[in-house]
Amino acid sequence: MRRALVIDGNHLTYRAYYKFKNLKTIGGINTSIVFGIPRILESLVRKFDYPDKVIVVFDGKKSKYRLGILPEYKQRDQKLGFDREDFIRQRQEAMDALGFLAVPVVYHKNYEADDLIALLTRRLLKYHITIVSGDKDFNQLISETIDVYNVNKGKLLTLDNAYKELGYRADQTVDFLSLWGDSSDNISGYPGIGEVRAKKFLEQFGSIKEFLKGDEKFGKTDKILLKEIALRNKKLIDLKYYYRKNLLKSKIPYYSNNKDIDLSAFKRFCAINETNSFLKPQFINTFKKLING
Repeated sequence: MRRALVIDGNHLTYRAYYKFKNLKTIGGINTSIVFGIPRILESLVRKFDYPDKVIVVFDGKKSKYRLGILPEYKQRDQKLGFDREDFIRQRQEAMDALGFLAVPVVYHKNYEADDLIALLTRRLLKYHITIVSGDKDFNQLISETIDVYNVNKGKLLTLDNAYKELGYRADQTVDFLSLWGDSSDNISGYPGIGEVRAKKFLEQFGSIKEFLKGDEKFGKTDKILLKEIALRNKKLIDLKYYYRKNLLKSKIPYYSNNKDIDLSAFKRFCAINETNSFLKPQFINTFKKLING
């Protein structure tokens, strides 16, 4: 089976922004993202031995559907020193640069990267897919043909090792996050159930559904309240649920899908951002191999 690397560009952007935060041009312009994204991507392509397809997926706006359910969804305080305007500028330039390197970029202003990645997994059925992210939401998509590489921990999660690595099965991810909550998206779980108790709950009952229809108790857990929280959180967390409701007939929204490297445009990008190390043959050849692969 052919192999595809589907990369969470949102996570990649934040990773680059903070990892290379001290990088600037001689004129003092920040280049953490415009340097970091191509650099990290090139290393990932080599790490995964030049997959047959590589796609980078970027975030648009927060989902109106989810905001309608939870107005504070993904509402979080930015770290001290975070420059949103500069962040958006650099991300845009990095997306253009990937296009110059003939790396397909998927983006739609009204969709989150998570949902577009879920859409891709339903379109790339002839590929064994590895999703690259640090977001635990993607664990729910793990199957015989879908792996998740947690770039933060450097671990590849598969159907075989998910329980050992996570403490719950891949198909229990939505229930696990519904119980514990997802602080990164500002989604609360059931009061008093943390990570450890959520795993114990799933080990004992298998799922929230099984617990709700049975007579057995789990501490002082209120079944009526849990049912309400689980129903709400499923709509917020379950990518397959969202896909079926909102994206089932959607086309893949390519921002760029160039068939060949535009070396002159990439050279201009490197000159402006003082990233001429990207013009070395080893770097360019990594992306040429993807095209010729």
